[in-house]
Amino acid sequence: MIASFAPLTDFVSEPDRPEVQQLKTVVEQVRRESEGWTDELLVTISRAKEIVGLRESQIRYYEELGALQPVTTSGRAGANRLYSIHDLRRLRTLAILSEERKAAEAAELVQQYATFIDDPPPLSLAAALHQERNAVADGFFLTRIISQLIAAIETEIERRFQRHGSHATMPQIVGLIYPGRALFPSATPSIADVAACAEALRQAPAGALVALCPPDDEPDPRVWAPELLETTGSDAQTLLFYSRESRPIVDLVGHCFAAYVPAHAPEQNVLIAFRNMLPDAAEAPLAPTTLEAGRSFVLDQLLALTDAIFRDFRQSAQGRNYRYRSDGFPLSLTRDSYAQMLKHIAGVIFPGDDTAMAVLQVPDGLDQPQSLTILAHFGYEDYLLARAKIALKGEGQGLSGRAYCSGEPFVSLDAAADRRRVQYAHEEDCKVALAVPLAATWGIVPFGVLYLASRRDDQTLASATIFSALIVGDILSELLGRWWLTRLRRQQDIRLHRQLTTMLTWLDSLDSHGPGFQRGLAAIMKIAEDVAAQFSPEHLPPKHAYVALAVLDIEHYRETIQSRSNDPFPVYAQLHVRQAIQRVLSADFTQCYWFGNDHALLVLEDHGEAKAQDVIDRIVEQVADSPVPLPGRNGPKIFITVQPALKVVSLRSLYDLGRAGIDNLRHQVTALIDLLREQAGKAESPR
Repeated sequence: MIASFAPLTDFVSEPDRPEVQQLKTVVEQVRRESEGWTDELLVTISRAKEIVGLRESQIRYYEELGALQPVTTSGRAGANRLYSIHDLRRLRTLAILSEERKAAEAAELVQQYATFIDDPPPLSLAAALHQERNAVADGFFLTRIISQLIAAIETEIERRFQRHGSHATMPQIVGLIYPGRALFPSATPSIADVAACAEALRQAPAGALVALCPPDDEPDPRVWAPELLETTGSDAQTLLFYSRESRPIVDLVGHCFAAYVPAHAPEQNVLIAFRNMLPDAAEAPLAPTTLEAGRSFVLDQLLALTDAIFRDFRQSAQGRNYRYRSDGFPLSLTRDSYAQMLKHIAGVIFPGDDTAMAVLQVPDGLDQPQSLTILAHFGYEDYLLARAKIALKGEGQGLSGRAYCSGEPFVSLDAAADRRRVQYAHEEDCKVALAVPLAATWGIVPFGVLYLASRRDDQTLASATIFSALIVGDILSELLGRWWLTRLRRQQDIRLHRQLTTMLTWLDSLDSHGPGFQRGLAAIMKIAEDVAAQFSPEHLPPKHAYVALAVLDIEHYRETIQSRSNDPFPVYAQLHVRQAIQRVLSADFTQCYWFGNDHALLVLEDHGEAKAQDVIDRIVEQVADSPVPLPGRNGPKIFITVQPALKVVSLRSLYDLGRAGIDNLRHQVTALIDLLREQAGKAESPR
């Protein structure tokens, strides 16, 4: 009779069955016990030669020389030999030594230092730290790069989904596999080829990077501070796994896969698993030729970096398994883990006190925070969780508000009589209370506040105890700082990837003669070339045919925009001016070119002096009359202005300039734009 085995998916999907729970406990016990079995396992000579790289005749010769003494199945000469881990170490040592020494010399050396080879000394502290540091640093960096890949692809899928206006559910990324080797012969593999490769890797992912990234769940409305999720970023997580073992990835069962293959580096291909993607989709969602302009280049760069670091990582990992988490620190996980920490902290600050409480409070944002709310706690009253909010106006409310606003600890040794400063003293029924701001050094904006209190009548807070709480707070500062950095960085990632086109335009404008300037110059040169092709000295362009060139300079850009922005790319001033231009001209107007960071060149064809001046006056008025909203929490609105410089050039003049040669024309037009920029800048009024 052939035994039938339940598939692994059944084991995972039914974790609450008693037999499954028992089996899980037994499997974990066996895993711990098996860690010590290495020295007891024996292999045959055929397997030994594969491992150490020697022929069977060589292995037997070294046995004759006395370099090793494998066990035999019956103890008789000629019986089957079995080799232990110690034998394998000696044989591998002999294989390496024999490349430069005679077999007899190598065997003598191994015999002499057999103990050293059988039980090598432990890895030195310096070597162990170096190896682990490299693996951890590379693994973390890989996880961050993979997270960026996922964010870029998510943004691309979202853009296409919105463009097509589909009523179906938008596809969501649930996983990614980076095999580290080429899977497809071209950059546009068929859906069938992708599915086959994905299933093979899902079943046997040994040596590949596997990222799992389940989408955000809907936030639980019962949590005591739901606004935290809105102000501190996404709860999405990216878990990265690396193993030399071929264990199937059950989380990716039943999902559809797409592939992205860099055109110039097919070995850096990656597979992406989607939820809600139709398996017979007509368009490969990640074909390089269909991506948004600039997206393919960014993906190629990220994959090239992934490949380079992955090579180093595999050497540092030394065959071990690793698991990393990058995105996330979700609220539920943070609360659970911090609550356990707070339990230990309360037990140390107030030993033997079963009335002690420890509360971790965080602001509702690091940019202009309004209040503190509870992130995690131990011993605090559940009915107070949603109510216990501390205002941060003025000097701050309660001990925690004062500690946050001043960056200094606040203490009350008689909270019952100090209700003016201890905000919830009556509800907490506390006797002593302490609030410690959580910051790396005093003087910077705290990441949160550690609030400690006790209800016991005889409890006190000695100076040394308060100092210990400061030390604990310093440690919590680092943990909470990483939590903030991770969550806010996730928001920044999304903004970067969603504003790809806008930010590329902004980057093109950084240099005064950069890509933005060159595109504007090319547009003018194209007009001149068309004029030269259509007209001749005998048949000149009409006298009243003009093209107007205007440069708009945002006044005091660095003072009003750059110095007040925490964003890496303060693009909103450019967007504001671009919107004003499109309102005056048309939404389809494209001949606006940014250069020198805060200057826009407008090329207005068929615009004479009066018509061009009217257009520019209206644009200047539109920019000045509508406020610019600055980003951030409760971001303020400000007014900006632009100063124009205008030059109307006749087509006859362009024709005559071009007769001296294309290089002369380019030089003259470049000088003209530079002069307009200088004139617009000089028009600024002093501040």
